[in-house]
Amino acid sequence: MKVLFFTDVHSGDSSDDYYVTDINELEEKVDVIVEKSKDCEVMVCCGDLSFFGSGLEEAIKMIKKSGKKLLIIHGNHESSSELKKLCDGKQVIFLHKKCLTIDGVTFAGYGGGGFDEEDKQFDTWAKELKSKVKGKLVLFTHAPPYKTKLDELPLLGHRGSKSVRNAIKILKPKLFASGHFHETFLEKDSIDGSELINPGDSGTIINI
Repeated sequence: MKVLFFTDVHSGDSSDDYYVTDINELEEKVDVIVEKSKDCEVMVCCGDLSFFGSGLEEAIKMIKKSGKKLLIIHGNHESSSELKKLCDGKQVIFLHKKCLTIDGVTFAGYGGGGFDEEDKQFDTWAKELKSKVKGKLVLFTHAPPYKTKLDELPLLGHRGSKSVRNAIKILKPKLFASGHFHETFLEKDSIDGSELINPGDSGTIINI
């Protein structure tokens, strides 16, 4: 199964422009994702699809034109309730605190956050998830795992989630994906055999 992972489409083109500046620029970036989706079967978004919440509905409509299934969680710039309303549950599926098995692969997502080292709600959810996994597990969150290449920022060091790291060690997903930090786009790492990636704003296709 070829899966297109992407995150933080609201990112700017440089460190000077950390975010896109208008909806037109956002739509141009979403169009890149839609074009790339032709080579995959499923799409996964690790959050922050919108421009500070603005443009979220437009972006979802554009992605739906691909005809591909999208599994999505909210980031720290989106309301979970707003995003959930825009998902039809068939082609676009809001997967926050949920899991879905497709062709022997269980996708599990947890959105929001990105600033706290520990998340007790996430800890509880991750423990309950273990019994629901069928086949290979693909875990994706908005927050990156602590002390990896995905959470290491220039001059600031590691700013990720210890809760997410612990969940990876317990659940041992075949693949883990996260976003939040634009500075670590396309970085890869591993924890106890689980492959980790920040797929970037233009997306990365992975064969699972």
